[in-house]
Amino acid sequence: MSVSVYLEDSGISGKLVESRRVSAQNALKELWSGELDFTGWVRLPEKITEDSLSKIERYAKQIRESSDFLIVLGVGGSYMGAKAVIDLLGERAAGTEVIFAGYNFSARYINEVFEKIRNKDISLCVISKSGTTTETLSAFGIFRKYMLDKYGRDETAERTYAITERRSNYLYDIAEEDGFTVLDIPLDVGGRYSVLTPVGLLPIAAAGLDIRALTGGAAEISDPKHFAGGALDYAVTRQLMYDFGKRIEVFEFFDPYASFFGEWLKQLFGESEGKEGRGLFPASLMFSRDLHSMGQFLQQGTPSFFETFITAEKTAQDVVIPEEGGEFAGRTIQQINTCAVDGVYAAHVKAGVPAVKITVDSFDPENVGELIYFFETQCAVSALLSGVNPFDQPGVEAYKTEMKANIKSL
Repeated sequence: MSVSVYLEDSGISGKLVESRRVSAQNALKELWSGELDFTGWVRLPEKITEDSLSKIERYAKQIRESSDFLIVLGVGGSYMGAKAVIDLLGERAAGTEVIFAGYNFSARYINEVFEKIRNKDISLCVISKSGTTTETLSAFGIFRKYMLDKYGRDETAERTYAITERRSNYLYDIAEEDGFTVLDIPLDVGGRYSVLTPVGLLPIAAAGLDIRALTGGAAEISDPKHFAGGALDYAVTRQLMYDFGKRIEVFEFFDPYASFFGEWLKQLFGESEGKEGRGLFPASLMFSRDLHSMGQFLQQGTPSFFETFITAEKTAQDVVIPEEGGEFAGRTIQQINTCAVDGVYAAHVKAGVPAVKITVDSFDPENVGELIYFFETQCAVSALLSGVNPFDQPGVEAYKTEMKANIKSL
């Protein structure tokens, strides 16, 4: 496993963590048993076939050759994972620009998208597991009408990709009737665990990124043996933090392109663990920017949180500071960033803040794929250790019910 976890400054006794390892391994066995609903993601990396990857790559090539923009409509797990990967790996991309919509009810946002795509060719990818998501389908109606006016019915169908469950629902039925390309969301994979399904892979491939390397990285660790021994100590430590009174986990990054990876983690952990009056609240900060707004609180504020630093040892690019940089001349931006990582970590640990480090060699497709699977597994085990079901979201369903009742009354 290329993901490295350092827990020595967590404030949690190593012996106490070790005493919970059997419970963590039992939770892992439960995940791999196939007896829990929505655990199809567990074996997903090893089950991705050459045929399915080739098909996604073929569709992505069609999008890149025909379109300046791919408009992806989806909310929550239907877009967060793809955006996280595209943002993090985008410097290597040479594909169609991907625009995400259908995750809000902002008329201004939709109009700004229309301004951006004016006189440009587009393709549309609409993603909804249920086929009935309000945010997504309201935007779908708007962009579908735009495409019908611009391209006509046949070409609109050629440029439209629907990703949903392959069973009767509003989106699937329209896709079948109009002849859209339909890709499946596996019935046993929930949205927040779906980034390595077509939900994430089609937009990522359309952006020009290597989905074989991404899924291959995940496949490298998609075996229980890679989580044996102390490999689940992060999940255990999170629960011990909660038991000792911590209520917030602050994920911290030092690369602005990792910002949306933090958003994906917030959904993954928040929706999986926040139930039955329990769960760590997941927050995300981007350094060094947020050190100038939240640094004071982190150093001396209410001690209700612990910090999880997520960093890469190397970057693909660097810049040397010229002599105009004064005392910093001759150093590189990455050297100074490394000093910031080490300095912030040391200062916060000295102040008594519990801290965890999670590191990869670099943010490349293989490592990012591994990092995705690593966090999915740690999250699911952590939730099971806390006694909640990681794979339902009754609170989300409650808001949807109230919202749809309000819409019907309009």
